[in-house]
Amino acid sequence: MDFEQYKCPCCGAALEFSPKTQKLSCKSCGNQYDTETLKQYKKEEEAPKEQDLEWEYQGGTKGAERTEEGKYICPSCGAQIEADENTVSTTCPYCDNVVVIKETASGKYEPDMMIPFQIEGDKARQMFEGFCKGKRLLPKNFRDKSYLKDLKGYYVPYWLFDCKADVKMSFDATRVRTWSDSDYHYVDTSYYFVNRAGDMEFYHVPVDGSIEMEDDTTESIEPFDYSQMTAFNPAYLAGYETDKYDVDAKTAKKRAKERLYASAEQVVRGTVHGYNTVITKWRNLSSDSGKVHYALLPVWMFESVYGGKKYQFAINGQTGKMVGELPVDKGSFWKYLCGFTALGTVLCSIIGILMFGGVL
Repeated sequence: MDFEQYKCPCCGAALEFSPKTQKLSCKSCGNQYDTETLKQYKKEEEAPKEQDLEWEYQGGTKGAERTEEGKYICPSCGAQIEADENTVSTTCPYCDNVVVIKETASGKYEPDMMIPFQIEGDKARQMFEGFCKGKRLLPKNFRDKSYLKDLKGYYVPYWLFDCKADVKMSFDATRVRTWSDSDYHYVDTSYYFVNRAGDMEFYHVPVDGSIEMEDDTTESIEPFDYSQMTAFNPAYLAGYETDKYDVDAKTAKKRAKERLYASAEQVVRGTVHGYNTVITKWRNLSSDSGKVHYALLPVWMFESVYGGKKYQFAINGQTGKMVGELPVDKGSFWKYLCGFTALGTVLCSIIGILMFGGVL
């Protein structure tokens, strides 16, 4: 025979059945529960937690690999071009013509779709220059505009995840009522189990497929307008740097799952109203019809290493949204700090003379 002990969901103490109230009562915290509530609580405790979503990977499965890694001949001038194994398109340093490396832009490395650049290079440089303008603590080379040559246009490899998901979530919630009399201050806390369920459709949830690109940077320049998505055309690569993905779709799936769960929780949590506190207890998404697409999305990138730290600044090549961090010249920082300190000392001295008629 199996035995089961009923414990208080709030404090964990043993519950006892009260003939008077016909409920299970906790002598420790004073809460009472009817049997249906406890059944529901147990059901929630045993409900399946987060699970993996199933995806169908789109695109080709065959493709020629490069035979002489890093060695290519420019079709325009015949010069040798150095390129790493991820390069899809680059510019010849001798004749400035754009070279598309077919081996890394075909087969399984050929994108399903792409968004062409909408922001021109001159416009991107103006935007970046305007962002840097007036920032006196930038390193010296930022003050003569030499940094603008390092702003380059890239087609960044992305994985786009689509799915229709069944969503189930549970929350622990409370309502608190307080009152006072001449002797005491009272607090009455009611505890609730809140359940939500429904269907959601996710369209093109992006995860960047580049190790070099920082997730914080690529996710911060979102969203892209996917209505301007077009089929892959190598002609759009002309004038821009392009790398193939080095984070495959199965690896990117983990980040996609995190983003899907976070988005779903934000939406579902927004439907829970009228409580003082709401804490997510468990959440579950299930889908068996997900699809993944490989795409190239436009980004203007600036990268710099200063003081041993890597800095990335990005502009969405479609919408113009900017995000990133720029380096601070430590010499200028201490110079301005000392200047402000000296100014503060002088001001204090003047105030002292005015207030007390003497020198501090």
